[in-house]
Amino acid sequence: MRLKRNNQKYKFQLQLKYELMNQNLYNPWKRWRTLFFSRFVLFYIIAIPVLLSSQCSYPTKSKTSKEPQIQIHFISDEYEETKKIPSALLESKDLLLILAELSKKEDPSMRFISTNRTEEIMEVNGKRNSWSEGWVVYVNEERVDGVQMKRGVRVSPSDKIEIRYEAVERVFGRPTP
Repeated sequence: MRLKRNNQKYKFQLQLKYELMNQNLYNPWKRWRTLFFSRFVLFYIIAIPVLLSSQCSYPTKSKTSKEPQIQIHFISDEYEETKKIPSALLESKDLLLILAELSKKEDPSMRFISTNRTEEIMEVNGKRNSWSEGWVVYVNEERVDGVQMKRGVRVSPSDKIEIRYEAVERVFGRPTP
C-alpha cells in the first residue's frame, strides 16, 4: 500500500492548498462553517435538544401517580361535592368512621341520628331530612340502610360511594295531622 505523501493525487491537492493559502483564498474554517450550518447538521443541533427538553418537562405517569384515595360524592339539587380521603391501596375503612371524621372537621358539616340499631345521616350542609326526602348512602350503586351502617360497612379506594338527597318513604314515626 502506498503512503499518502507518495500518492500523486495527494501531492496535487496539497500543492493546490498551498497555492490558495499564498493567495489568501483558502480559509481552513470555511469548510467547518459550511458543515456546521448545513441544514442537516443545523436540524440535529437545534431539534434534538428541543425534543429532549420537552420530553423531560412533561410529567410521566410514574411521577403523577398518587396514593389511592377514598372518594365520597355528596349529591343534592343545590349541592354537589366530592371529598377525598387518603388511604392505602389494600386498606379498607369503616364508612361511618370516615363520615364522622368529615363531620368533625365540618367538611361538609353533617349531623347523624343514632339509635341502638341504626345510624342515619340527618343533615349535610344545612340540608335536613324531611318526611318525604332524605340523605341516602350508596356503595357501588347499592343502597346501604341504617342497620348496615350501624353494623359497619367497609370501604376501600376502589369503591364508589355516593350520598344522595332523594325521595324516601318513612314507615314509622310519621306524625298524624
